[in-house]
Amino acid sequence: MDSRKPSPLAYVAGGIVLALLLALPLITKNHYVLHIAVQIFLLAYMGQSWNIMCGYTGQLSFGHAAFFGLGAYTSTLLLLNFGVSPWIGMLAGGLLAALLGLGIGAVSFKYGARGVYFAFITMALAEIMRLLALSWGRLTNGAEGLLIPIAEQNLAMLSITRENRFIYYYVMLAMLAGCTLLAYKIRKMRFGYYLFALRENEDAAEMIGVNVFRYKLIAVSVSAFLTALAGTFYAQYYHHFEPQDVFGVPMSFNMIFPVIIGGGNYTLGPILGSIIQTLFEETSRFIMPQTMHGFHRILYGVIIVLVIVYLPNGLMELFFRWKARIQRKAPGT
Repeated sequence: MDSRKPSPLAYVAGGIVLALLLALPLITKNHYVLHIAVQIFLLAYMGQSWNIMCGYTGQLSFGHAAFFGLGAYTSTLLLLNFGVSPWIGMLAGGLLAALLGLGIGAVSFKYGARGVYFAFITMALAEIMRLLALSWGRLTNGAEGLLIPIAEQNLAMLSITRENRFIYYYVMLAMLAGCTLLAYKIRKMRFGYYLFALRENEDAAEMIGVNVFRYKLIAVSVSAFLTALAGTFYAQYYHHFEPQDVFGVPMSFNMIFPVIIGGGNYTLGPILGSIIQTLFEETSRFIMPQTMHGFHRILYGVIIVLVIVYLPNGLMELFFRWKARIQRKAPGT
């Protein structure tokens, strides 16, 4: 667990970065630039949500798309069928996802499923949700997915016109800031210490009085709730999605990769990982010729393997190594 306290310089740097992020839509009206920024925010948010459960407790999940897709479908169906605001549908989807997380967690943890076993259980859950979305065509429109009509500007219904799509930027930035703050607070709470204790050794944590079953369930439900909120935003931002888009395995792994690259032991790790992942994918599309379409994914996979082998705590570890080396060379230390 990272017990370092931010220095005053870190707060100043954070304030400058936040000010620049808030000013970005005022500096540029380029839709592509703002879209890339939204992609980074969304990916970082999902990474933070996944990390609260999996990084903090050590319980791997390969099926967080189950919660993501549940949030997308719940809010969208409430909107299309009953005219319920996505803001309310977002909370409804989050609560359903939290209940689903509690259910799958209670069954899994009761019978001692952990590690790779729990990971495949969650993957199976996401696949079940995908198949249900395909088979319940009358409700979910099957393989064609759901389409949200583009209506007039209405913030109460989270309906944004093309000219004002920068509002999505601020919505996602606020969601990321809130999720990051929550992740940081959890690390500093007693609850966070319990999670890290059971991650290191569940049996030892239980012997010293930590209710392992209870705290793992809380972590699962919090992570599932937050992930479902991202699903609602995804649905409103893209206006159309299919079962494979929101319940598929690629969506689950999109949440994991930023944590692996940036480092799950650090609050800023998922954010750094999402920046690198998004910029790498976008840049590779322009650099690589059409004949090598898809090769960037192979290269990206190689990078992930190298990070896992040589930097198990992510790229953030490089920064703290560099910082420690400077401190050792400083006079009087």
